[in-house]
Amino acid sequence: MNMEIKARDLIAAGWHEGRRLGAALRRARQLEAEGIAREDLLVQLEEEFPKQLIVALPRTEPAPLAEAIEAETEEETDNVLQVRQRMIELLHMPVINRGVIMPDACPVGGGPGTIPVGGAIAVENAIIPGAHSADICCSMFATFFPANHPTTEIMDHLQKVTHFGWGGRPRGDQWTSPVLEEPVWDNPFLAQLRSRAQDFLGTQGDGNHFAYVGHVNFTEDQRAALESAGYTDLSKWIERRDGEFNVLVTHHGSRGLGADVYKRGIKAAKKWCRENAKNIPDAAAWLPFDSPEGQSYWDALQYVGRWTKQNHASIHDALLRRLGQRALVQIGNEHNFVWKRGDVFMHGKGATPAWKDDEGRPLLGLIPLNMAREILLVLGNDNDDYLSFCPHGAGRNRSRTATLKDFRNDDGELDPGRVQESLAETTAGLDIRWFSGSPDLSESPIGYKDATKVKAQIDRFKLAHVVGEIQPRGCIMAGEAPEMPWQKARRLKKAAHKAERREGAAEAAMD
Repeated sequence: MNMEIKARDLIAAGWHEGRRLGAALRRARQLEAEGIAREDLLVQLEEEFPKQLIVALPRTEPAPLAEAIEAETEEETDNVLQVRQRMIELLHMPVINRGVIMPDACPVGGGPGTIPVGGAIAVENAIIPGAHSADICCSMFATFFPANHPTTEIMDHLQKVTHFGWGGRPRGDQWTSPVLEEPVWDNPFLAQLRSRAQDFLGTQGDGNHFAYVGHVNFTEDQRAALESAGYTDLSKWIERRDGEFNVLVTHHGSRGLGADVYKRGIKAAKKWCRENAKNIPDAAAWLPFDSPEGQSYWDALQYVGRWTKQNHASIHDALLRRLGQRALVQIGNEHNFVWKRGDVFMHGKGATPAWKDDEGRPLLGLIPLNMAREILLVLGNDNDDYLSFCPHGAGRNRSRTATLKDFRNDDGELDPGRVQESLAETTAGLDIRWFSGSPDLSESPIGYKDATKVKAQIDRFKLAHVVGEIQPRGCIMAGEAPEMPWQKARRLKKAAHKAERREGAAEAAMD
């Protein structure tokens, strides 16, 4: 007489160990209780619960990595070493065939397989939610308009229409748009998120997100380059206005809507990998594009992209209405996203697409450096050696905490005098405003890499061609949310504990 069927019997018969195994085992015992012979039982069970073979294991060697970055200082060298280590972890994933790091690359927190900022990968038949990050579709958007308004006037109006900080717009002050009426809400990754899309429309968030007012005067060579590349609308306006424009540039992502889609995507990806792969870090989990979940997630990403573009445009249009102006030309690009090129899915986390569009035109991109420096308008060089990407900004060599450390006194408090001295030195002559009213030095020019070096490396590695430089006039910077009392208390408590440990270690050394 056969013993009761057990999980190890199903595994020995070819079923994959995972969540589905429990359901298969329960059904097997039901069939067994009905008196079906073991051999027939396994045949019927396979019809109801097809065996799932492990289809993916990490590579023994990482996929190739290209580096469009040079380190000159000890700090820069340490930064590149950390970025390289993270990319190598990620490049062991079997669905990734190539990777690259950009001149602005910098490491981030998270577990194994977490893509660094400034990293990009080429992926076969799969979408890796962790490789576009929670800030889906973080992007740039620029509006060119007549240069007949003083900076202070533009900044005053901009401060009234834009919205930074946590959360969405309050009830009664919400914006609307046709993008909210698209029939997408039955998608499992978007279901019941329409109210989130409504709440966050017309908001920009916090951290490194900004609204930048600049001025550009195109040269004839730059106009000719844009004309030759197929950007005739911008070229014609340059001719009509003698190359001179005011420009509004915003930087933000998909806010709470994108964050919720990401949470659902990473959960689905981890589930798929648990059932079909082994030893895959959560940060690198993927959904096959040809699976139902993968198709739905791809469609959700496309909607998030449309929503984010509309979010930018809504803010820009609100400013122009207050100024009594209209947009002459609007352009934009994502740098946290997934793009499909043929059968390959290009993932970038802080990487600007620099390939050719469907019409054969080199993509036009915006690369901010810092609030006191120019924003570069570039034509992509489609340099396949570096996956046809270029950087998304200047990046960091140090964390926000490390940046602020030099400006704290012995009690761990920021020294207002040194903060103001640094801002006066690095942003002289500019109208800089902070949504919280308090400056965040980690988002000032000192928080970022040497902009001149990043700009030089774009040229050295032939990533893109600069066809315009938007010079700074003013900027509203989100910055980190103001420190709450409980956060301050926790920080001071940790600092006190560290001081006690250092003091104890010093005493022990003396003994």
